[in-house]
Amino acid sequence: MKKIFISIVFACHSLSLSTITSPEETPINIDFYDVNFLRNSPIVEKILKDRGFFDVNLKTHDNLMINAIMLDQSKNKNITTTIISFPGFFPGDKEGMSTLYAMLENQPYNFIFIDSRGHGKSEGELLSYKGIKHYGEKQYLDMIATIQFIVDYNKKHNIPQNIIIHGLCSGAFHTAKAVAQLKTSDHETYNCIKGIILDSAWPAIIDIVDTIIEADTTERCKNYKIPYLQPYLAYLMRGIYNTFFKVTHRKQTPLHNAISEIDHPIFFIHAENDLYVPIHHAYSLIKVAKKPTTWFVKDSTHVNNHLIHKETYTEMMQNFIQSVL
Repeated sequence: MKKIFISIVFACHSLSLSTITSPEETPINIDFYDVNFLRNSPIVEKILKDRGFFDVNLKTHDNLMINAIMLDQSKNKNITTTIISFPGFFPGDKEGMSTLYAMLENQPYNFIFIDSRGHGKSEGELLSYKGIKHYGEKQYLDMIATIQFIVDYNKKHNIPQNIIIHGLCSGAFHTAKAVAQLKTSDHETYNCIKGIILDSAWPAIIDIVDTIIEADTTERCKNYKIPYLQPYLAYLMRGIYNTFFKVTHRKQTPLHNAISEIDHPIFFIHAENDLYVPIHHAYSLIKVAKKPTTWFVKDSTHVNNHLIHKETYTEMMQNFIQSVL
């Protein structure tokens, strides 16, 4: 019940968690497009470090330690951009976004993947009453700390100040809030950002709770062969959310204001048949963006666009990056 409850409120995934093995065990097949592999964080981390990634610890403005893993290829390539990735809510570990590295590893790019607060090795609460109740309020500070770190790092290592940010689901929400905040608080850092990719974005938590509950309970009841319980489970989950969390989440400012303030090109990616976050939520954000481009993905599901359509996703992402540099 705990896993179901956590996932239906915020989960940005549609598959169950896989069994985690130790880093010493070597998987038969290293596949950065395999969900089970990506969720095996110890193994993925070990493989990334074998390929040159290293740990980075950052301090946020509210004094939390945020862990990240970074690849600097400047000794071997003339770097043209640094890609920052902000994953979704759950499981939401940084290793899960290493698919982006697999897509673009041959390009002259640096990469940094972050564990937002409460995830992986980072400090903070996530799967607790307090963590859920206040989710979405301060995660943008994790992205601000990461962007500012990259700007300082690039200065010290004579790397071009060209930053591309990729945000997935709730990571897209936090990314947009962070960039809008930097516009007013740190314009120099803000100007180092060249483009933003928002995959499966939504305006506010309260806008997506009902569809997440409906989609997730339907899928899980189907998987457990108890579809007749779905209406009752969905009703229970809505009642729990409305009682304990809705009032607090309603106080959060929807993303439209932040999106409308951003001057950078934004590439919106969304599955046409996303049952968790219906595509009309993306339309509402695109409408207020200053420089939007879009890719509405057929034959895909929530936050699986990069896994199901890896060749096209790579091409579309690369085209966007080149267009803004």
